[in-house]
Amino acid sequence: MSDLFTPTADWQRLPSAYATVRRLGALVSNLIATAIVAVAAQFFLEWPWVIGIVVAGLGWTLWRVIRAGRWVRSFGYAERAEDLLITHGLWNRQLTAIPYGRMLSVNVESGPIERAWGLAKLQLVTASVHSAGHIPGLPQAEAASLRDRLIAAGEAQALPL
Repeated sequence: MSDLFTPTADWQRLPSAYATVRRLGALVSNLIATAIVAVAAQFFLEWPWVIGIVVAGLGWTLWRVIRAGRWVRSFGYAERAEDLLITHGLWNRQLTAIPYGRMLSVNVESGPIERAWGLAKLQLVTASVHSAGHIPGLPQAEAASLRDRLIAAGEAQALPL
């Protein structure tokens, strides 16, 4: 069964700096959400329930912060002659093969936290929603280089009009 998600290919993994970005994102978003829910809950619930909500929110935050490293290590991509393979997932593993000739566009984006760490996300757009893919947390130079290689491969293998 493990061969299902690991075909013969040279897998490229995400840099460990992306785990830090994911941890920071989880920490900030979950702490803000926990604070908002706790403040709202104090108007409707007794204090033991509010404390329970805060403890649950902090526990979920800790879980996401710890799990970020494993999630980043589970993500990989491989360029092959005819397609790009993307694999990821901890509980629900997924392997997506995107033929170069089916790519419509390749987008590179970088939010403020990613830019601070020199990272970017590569988004692949295809005609099918199910075959689209993304590769987060790439170093900016690698994202630009991969974008150019994918565009060139897509143009070389595009279906004639």
